[in-house]
Amino acid sequence: MSLRRDKNKRKINFKVIATGVVAITLIGIVSISIGKNSGNSPFNSNIIMNISSTFENSISSGLSFFGDGFSDILNFKSNAKKVEKLEGENAKLQKQITELKGELEDTTSLEQLKKALNFVDEKYVANQVAAKVISKNDGLWYTNIVMSAGSEDGVKENSLVINGDGLVGIVTEVSSNYSKAITLLDTTSSVSFKLSRDSKSKGIITTGTGIKDEESNREKGLLQGYMLDSDYDVLPGDSVVTSGLGLYPKDIVIGEVTKVTEDKSKSLKYVVVKPNVNFKSVDNVMIIEPRNIN
Repeated sequence: MSLRRDKNKRKINFKVIATGVVAITLIGIVSISIGKNSGNSPFNSNIIMNISSTFENSISSGLSFFGDGFSDILNFKSNAKKVEKLEGENAKLQKQITELKGELEDTTSLEQLKKALNFVDEKYVANQVAAKVISKNDGLWYTNIVMSAGSEDGVKENSLVINGDGLVGIVTEVSSNYSKAITLLDTTSSVSFKLSRDSKSKGIITTGTGIKDEESNREKGLLQGYMLDSDYDVLPGDSVVTSGLGLYPKDIVIGEVTKVTEDKSKSLKYVVVKPNVNFKSVDNVMIIEPRNIN
């Protein structure tokens, strides 16, 4: 008897629950229906509006994105033409800059060569040829050079080679259209000099002087030599120029004394000279006909 009552209670409880659920559902449906008819929905209308607004904004943003992209596609060809035009104008400007730079270099070169002529007496100026250095020896320093002027231009052997900074060297070989020269740094070069402040104090720029650091000095692009008299008062900082003895006319700038050493056992005073010409870069020169010393 007790088991049957339990089963009946369970059946009754299930029916009660089911009946309750159905009743609640019906009440909900009725409420919605009444809300629609009266305009007062039990649901929050703001939520619905927000969802609708968000959806509309998304559609608007998407249309704007595609619209902008389509506009860019339409303008691509026009932009490409503008870029091409700018590149063409840039190329023209680059060409003009290169031409102006070349003209400036030529003008600078002419000014340097005019300055070079100030080193030589007027009687030598009439026999001069401007030339470019077209080749040089291997290595850091210019010791041997080839120039773009030869016998057809009036260049002769032993002609003087100078630039706007001073003495470069001397012509050793002449062909019809080019010539070769050795610079002051060449081991076979030799030139007589004097102190610009005292023309009586003379010496010789040459190699093989016996200076302790002669090879090291040469590697540094320095000249070395000796005074003809050990009693000559020579000091670092003294300017040296050609003395006028031998092939070179006087007063052409050579360089500046950087070191003085004395060998009392040989009664000699040695000098190290920094050349005024930059022998790392010699581009334009003036070739002066040699004077007749016979």
